[in-house]
Amino acid sequence: MSLYRYREDIAPSLVVFGVFAIQLYTFFFVESLWAVAGVMAGLLAFSAMPGSISHNHHHVPTFTRPLLNRWYEVILFLETGVPPYAWTLHHNIGHHKDYLDQEKDPANWRLADGSVMSRVRYDVVGALRIYPEIWRIGRDHPVLFRRFKRWSAVSLAVLGVFVAIDPAKALVLFIVPMPLMYLGLLDNTYMQHSDLDTSSELTASRNTVNKFYNFISWNLGYHTAHHMKPYVHWSRLPALYAELEQQIPDGLKCNSVLLSACSYRHSQQAPVPAPIRTVITLTPSAAQRWRPAQMRTAA
Repeated sequence: MSLYRYREDIAPSLVVFGVFAIQLYTFFFVESLWAVAGVMAGLLAFSAMPGSISHNHHHVPTFTRPLLNRWYEVILFLETGVPPYAWTLHHNIGHHKDYLDQEKDPANWRLADGSVMSRVRYDVVGALRIYPEIWRIGRDHPVLFRRFKRWSAVSLAVLGVFVAIDPAKALVLFIVPMPLMYLGLLDNTYMQHSDLDTSSELTASRNTVNKFYNFISWNLGYHTAHHMKPYVHWSRLPALYAELEQQIPDGLKCNSVLLSACSYRHSQQAPVPAPIRTVITLTPSAAQRWRPAQMRTAA
C-alpha cells in the first residue's frame, strides 16, 4: 500500500522535509546566532509554502497511515507554529462551516456595527483569538479537542527538547517565527474574504489564477472552489474552478499575486448580482467524496 494518498503530495512533503532538514542542520551545526537568524529570515520569506501545505494537509491528509500524519504535523508545527488538529478545529470546522455568517465565523472580518475590520486589526486580533476560538469550538467536539490537546503537548515537548539543548538557537530558529507565521496566514485569509458579499458561496471568496501565487500556495488561489468543496484535493482545484468560473462574478477573479487586485468591495459597491447556482458535476479527475470533519480526522 502506498504511503501517500495522492502522488501529488510527494512534492509538498519533500518541501516540508527539506525545510526541517535545514532547521536541524542549522540548529546542530551553525554556531553564530547571527547566521542562525539569517537562516530563520530566509525560511520565513519562504514560509507561504509550508503554511499552505499545512492547510491543505489538514483538509486531505497526506499519508495513508494516521500516525505518519500526526508526526508530519509535529514537523509542520516546528515550521509554522500550528499544532496538530488546530487547523481542524479552528479552520475546517469553524471557518469553513461559518464563513458566510460573520457573527459566527472564528475568522470574521466584519465588526459588530457592520463595518469592515482593518487589515492590521484583523491580523492582530485574529492571532490573539485563535486559541480561545479553538477552545470554544472544541467544547462541541470533545474527541477532536482531546486529540488537539494530546498532540499539542507532544509538539510542545519536542520543541522543549530543542529549548533544553540550546535556548537561544531554539528561540531564534523555532519560536520567534511562529507568531509571524500566524500573522501571515491570517493576513492571507483577510484578503481572501474581507469586504465580500456573504449571501452566496460564489461571491464570498477572491480568486486568482496567477501561476506564482498558486505555486507558492499549492492552488489556494482557486478559493471559491476550495470553499465549495473543502475536501477536494488541492491538485484537483484548478479543474473544479474551471467548472465554476463562469458563475463567479468578474470582480472576484484576477490574475495577480496580490488578491487585492480583485476589484470588488462590498462596502463600496452594490451587492454582486445573485449568481444562478447550478449543480456541479465533477469530472473524475476533480471528484472526491465529501466527508464530514469527524470522519476526516480518523486519518
